[in-house]
Parts: sequence; structure tokens; C-alpha cells
Amino acid sequence: MSLLDERGSGAISWQRNLAVLWGGVFFACASYTMVVPFLPVFLLQELHVDSNDVNFWSGLVYAITFLGAAIMAPYWGARADKVGQRRMAIRAGFGLAMTYWLAGVSQTPEQLLAVRALTGFISGFVPASMSLVSSTLPESRMGWGMGLMQTAVASGTILGPMMGGYLSAWFGMRMSFFVASLCLAFATLMVVFYVRDIPHASELAKVKINLWQDLKDSLQNKGLIYVMSMFFLVQVCTMLIQPLVTLYVSHLMGRMDESVIKAAGIIFSLAGIAGIIAAPFWGNQGQKRGYTRILSFVLVCAGTINLFQIFIRDIWQFAGIQFIYGLFLSGAVPNINAKLVEVTHPSMRGKAFGLVTSAQQFGGVVGPLLGGALGEFMLTRHILVLTGIILLSTGFYTYQTKVKNTSEA
Repeated sequence: MSLLDERGSGAISWQRNLAVLWGGVFFACASYTMVVPFLPVFLLQELHVDSNDVNFWSGLVYAITFLGAAIMAPYWGARADKVGQRRMAIRAGFGLAMTYWLAGVSQTPEQLLAVRALTGFISGFVPASMSLVSSTLPESRMGWGMGLMQTAVASGTILGPMMGGYLSAWFGMRMSFFVASLCLAFATLMVVFYVRDIPHASELAKVKINLWQDLKDSLQNKGLIYVMSMFFLVQVCTMLIQPLVTLYVSHLMGRMDESVIKAAGIIFSLAGIAGIIAAPFWGNQGQKRGYTRILSFVLVCAGTINLFQIFIRDIWQFAGIQFIYGLFLSGAVPNINAKLVEVTHPSMRGKAFGLVTSAQQFGGVVGPLLGGALGEFMLTRHILVLTGIILLSTGFYTYQTKVKNTSEA
């Protein structure tokens, strides 16, 4: 049973929690994309890294944050079960605000690398917020609510680069870091004043954190293992083409200039725009028809759409397919999140979200590396088709093993 009724009676208002945490996740994602896409330029122009070394430093700066977050996510998730998800969101929010400010005052690439490592170490605002929302939503609103939270991720991810681009053009690149820091601080203050956590039993605070035991216990939960695998797979497929899109757009347009960069930026945003449109719908459908049923459907559809990449001949066809692809793939995450709530006990919710965040972050590391490696000997259109085959196969597997032979069928 849900801890809250439909009207949010009692000390906790699920509507207020949802509204405030939606805003917090939006600002957190916007702050991230406000600065991260411009890190290579920041290294070149502000930190004076040699152009021959910028790819090396960019790779380090990107990877160190993902790696740190992947390692620390299970620990912060376990801490959330002990002290409350709200406290973990506040810790991560203020900590990230500090690291963004420090990045803005960095003077050398070594300093920036250290700050980005610290960023990964203390991250966790978004998973803590997602976990808190899932703990306070009524069961009848779970799919819709998690879909709505996904629109916060998509909206912030889309608007962040635009905000960062204008700030950099008007006030210099360092200003983007400072504004991102202030946005995170504001979002965290909103959590402090307006968000309430579910009550935690006093005995939970006395339990020692044992990550190794938590991992072993989690391996016994087949539902959780499946959710972790889905998060990893979707993240790998999403990030696989990240290193390749700009060059592929250049190939389709037949030139390499500022228009190519703008076009690539728009295409990057299309999946996010599609997510804003479609994620709540797919979350609601999962609520009505079964989360794994809808998950298998959107994976099959997204995979099938990507198979048409083999026929792409111009930029407009590529943009159209990417948008339709995003309409379906955006249904994966809210239904995976809702499925996670189904397969975990509320007292273990923090650990579970920590583990799936770790799986997702490792997917963020593997995806670009794999895409870059495949790009050495495969055409980009063939890599996109390969991504479609992976998603299509996963969707059929999910239907055969998790839907057809279960009560959701």
C-alpha cells in the first residue's frame, strides 16, 4: 500500500514533493548540460590546453565524473535508507553547487580534473529525488508521476546547452559555471524548505552500511538485476552515438562549419523534446497495462525505427527518424523506474536507486567508448542500425521472459 492517499493527507503532500522535486531535477539537469558540452572549449580557451592535447583532457574530464558517480552511487543509496532520501538530496545539491563554483574558478586542467572527480564523488541529487518521489507517490499515480519526472530530466537536458551557450557568448564561459552553481543552490533550498521525507524507523539509523553484503543481497533479487540491466543497456544505446553525431551530420550536409554544429545540437535535442511529449503518456500506459509490457513495446518500436537508419540520405530524414525514435525510447526510463519500485521494499529503496544509478553511470562510460571504437571500422549508419537490433532484441526478450509468461500478460 502507498504511504499516502490520493489527496496527500497527513504530514506529507505528495503533490508538493512532486512539484518541488520536478523543479529541482530540472535545474540539476540544466546545470549539468549548461557546462558539460562546452568543457572542451573551456579547456582550450580558458585553461589554455594545447589543441593537440584537448581530446585527451576532455576524455579524462568526462570519464572521471561518470566513474566517480558509478562507484559512489551504491554508498549514497545505502545512506539514504539510513538517514532519509531528503537529506541525501540536500547533501548532493549543495555539494554539486560547490563543485560547479570551483570549476568556474579553476585555472589549470589538473584543477578542473580534480573538481570533476569531486563532482562524481558527491553526486546523486537526481536519483535521490527520483527515489523520494517514488516513495511518496500514491500507487495509482506511480507510472504517471515517474513519467512526469522524466520530463524534468528531458527539459533540463534540452534547455541547458542553450542557456550555457548564451551565457558564454554574453558573459564568458566561466559565468555558465557560476549560474549553474546558483541554480543548484536554489533548487536545494527549495528541497530544504518545502520537501518532506517519509518517516524512517529509528532502528534503520543504527544499521551499519555494508556495501558488499548489499550487493550480494541485491544479486538475489532477480527483478532488481533485470532493472539494473535495462538501465545499463538503455544508457549504452543512448550514449553510443554521442561521439559520432557531429561528424555524421557533417557527412550528411557535405560540409563542416558552424551550421553543422548548430544542426548537430538540434538533433541532440530532438530525443529530449520527444521525451517531454511522450514520457508521461508511456508512464501512464505502464500504470494501466503493466510496466514491463509497455517497456517491451517501446523497446521493440524504438529498435524497429532505428533500423530505418540504413536508408538515410539527408539531414532531414535523419532528424525525423531521431525524433520518432525518441518518442518511443522516452517510454523506457519511467517504466523501468516504476518497475524498480515494484520489485524493492521501501526500506531498501535508496540502495536500489543507488545500484541502478551505478549501472546507468557505467552505461554512460561504456556507450561513448564503444561508439568511438566501433566508429573506427563501421559506418555511423551501421552503428545506428546495430543499436536498433540491440533494442529490438531486448524488447522481444522482455516480452518472452517478463510479460508472456507472467501475470502481466
